[in-house]
Amino acid sequence: MQFRKTIPAIALGVVSLTVPIAASAGTGSAGTGSSSPTIEATTADSPQVESATLTDNNGKPSGSLSVKAAPKAAAAQSEKVFSTGAMTGEEFSSIGLSWKKESAVDSGLTAETRIHRDGAWGPWQNVPLGLDDGVAEEAKRAGAPAFYTDDADGAQVRFTSPKGSLPQDLKLSFIDPAKSPATSSSSSTSTSDREPSDREPRTAQAGQPDVKLREDWGADESLADPGYKTQPSIKAALVHHTVTGNNSYTQEQVPQIINGIYIQHITVLGYGDFPYHFVVDRFGGIWEGRKGSIEMRPGTEIPGILGGHASGFNTNTFGVAMLGNFEPNNSEGGEDTGPDPKPTEAMTTSLADLLAWKAGQYELAPEGSTQLVSAGGGGTNPHPTGTVLDVPVISAHKDVNVTACPGGKLYETLPDLRKQVADRLGAG
Repeated sequence: MQFRKTIPAIALGVVSLTVPIAASAGTGSAGTGSSSPTIEATTADSPQVESATLTDNNGKPSGSLSVKAAPKAAAAQSEKVFSTGAMTGEEFSSIGLSWKKESAVDSGLTAETRIHRDGAWGPWQNVPLGLDDGVAEEAKRAGAPAFYTDDADGAQVRFTSPKGSLPQDLKLSFIDPAKSPATSSSSSTSTSDREPSDREPRTAQAGQPDVKLREDWGADESLADPGYKTQPSIKAALVHHTVTGNNSYTQEQVPQIINGIYIQHITVLGYGDFPYHFVVDRFGGIWEGRKGSIEMRPGTEIPGILGGHASGFNTNTFGVAMLGNFEPNNSEGGEDTGPDPKPTEAMTTSLADLLAWKAGQYELAPEGSTQLVSAGGGGTNPHPTGTVLDVPVISAHKDVNVTACPGGKLYETLPDLRKQVADRLGAG
């Protein structure tokens, strides 16, 4: 990807220059208006990702990022606004923000983006900065969820920090799953025409709903760690939402959105594989996320798969992510969710089917409770290592970590969901 960068000299209120990013290797630090910022070349992380460095290892603006002080009327005089200019170039479908894993992050930091497509700029949208899956133990960097942009060719991002600070080694990544060889192959071959893979179950397991395989969303298996990340047992399911920026996606866009989550977590954040075991879309489609999640069941070579979805509580759990944002009034970013962003009936029906299948395999009581032990890790996990939590067998991410996930309107459906799962198992 080759992007062009239009950098505003923010303090002066004028556009200073436009040059190809990849053509310039200069770096620099922008103050509050003493000079125009210099441009840093983007780095190619993989064929599917290209990143621009926004801060150095001390959290100071670097390369393409400019900064200005907040208006004098601001309550906190230390508040600052940081902004990239307009980056335009080759197409991408998601953007990602990431930073040094050990970096301190201003708790009041917010981010916004506007996207360029079809020759025009869209409105500014909030970008969620809190990882809804927490900073998993396997991650090499901290960061935000992949933010779905649809097919776009430009983006601009700005940050507001009450403390006037940014994370260390902050990067903006442009993600294009279409550049994955697996995506190109899967898009040219229908599911019915494919030869069964070694991982595909030879026969459907008892109670198994229709679950689409990783190859159906175009997973590039060369990116993930080889083999399976196994664990000895499953005691609970944790329900999430993805907060990927778009609740009105089409059915055709679903594989691209899931693939963007995969690439962001592996290539940018350094995970070993997809964070969640399964994803459910608003049309009721169920998708395999982490490798081995379909096959895992007690008494087999894969008694459980260790996920990367809940900081400190990945052991003894599996994670299901509902594709969308179910927190009212857009408080977690993306398009406007309004006051009542409920999951669709198709979503909740498929979620109940999925949970009944796995609960039946692991002999879990859908309306019961269990104990989980914290592995620590800090960040979104406030529970020290060894802390024992009593939680429902079907829980939400917010039941174990400090997060709004899975969103208020999805969270309030969980009591009914537990009953639906119990009814499916004949335990109601």
